[in-house]
Amino acid sequence: MKISKRAYYGLRAVVALAQTNQALSIHTLAETEKLPQDYLEKILQNLRKADILKSKKGIAGGYVLARAAKNISVWNVISQLDGPIKTFSSIKGSLPCLQVSHCQTNEVWRMLEQKIEKTLSDISIANLIPKNISR
Repeated sequence: MKISKRAYYGLRAVVALAQTNQALSIHTLAETEKLPQDYLEKILQNLRKADILKSKKGIAGGYVLARAAKNISVWNVISQLDGPIKTFSSIKGSLPCLQVSHCQTNEVWRMLEQKIEKTLSDISIANLIPKNISR
């Protein structure tokens, strides 16, 4: 299992936004988190389309969370940016056994994927904010 830079950066940005009570511009967020601004802009747009973030226009504009940090899970962010997590990917269309329906080990990978999704769904963004600055 590998999380992309896109998901890693997106999660960092969402946590940073959760730690503040104000909208942050892409420039400020990129500078604070040491992320490439152009790349971050695409990530934030994707998260806005998924209703994880919302954007505010104007002089005090920028991005903010679309809902409370306790109502956004790590899974919401990662799955939006990376899609479903796969623990096993076939190589050039071949499978690890002759018939998928008869391959008992495939169930192990399906169960692992479900456990990963559940675990990441159970971790809210609020859980990632240090207690002394939780909002």
